[in-house]
Amino acid sequence: MTGTQSLLCEMLSCGTLDLELLDRVGYDWDEVLGRLDWPDGEGFNFNGLLRAVVDVGIIHLRRAVYDRLSELEGIENSRELNDEEAEEAEALYHLDPDQDIEGFFNCLDTHVWFRQNGPVYRRYLSSALDSFEDNVGFFLTGGED
Repeated sequence: MTGTQSLLCEMLSCGTLDLELLDRVGYDWDEVLGRLDWPDGEGFNFNGLLRAVVDVGIIHLRRAVYDRLSELEGIENSRELNDEEAEEAEALYHLDPDQDIEGFFNCLDTHVWFRQNGPVYRRYLSSALDSFEDNVGFFLTGGED
């Protein structure tokens, strides 16, 4: 174990294998660390750090939902939505990434899943979902049906 690994393990209360999970994170660390309560250290441990990474991913998904709904509303202002677009708008309107996505944060046992609406995300927001999974470093389970 290097000195850097030892320091990080001590600061984050984790093991060296846990640190490998951090290499999969694609988000800017400034954005992730901004989600933590500073400077009191509350939540500043490995599990809190992973929670912050998922929180950032949820923020990006929320923005993708909003952007797509705005795009559909713009179309609706110039013409009537076709049936497929109207169905998509209705489905997206009911999404709430804060409620739809849950996680269990326990070092190497950490996992993230859809609590609800997974198929809607996979159908209409597949690109945003791919970005979430790439940048969070975890595959969202559930929602494959």
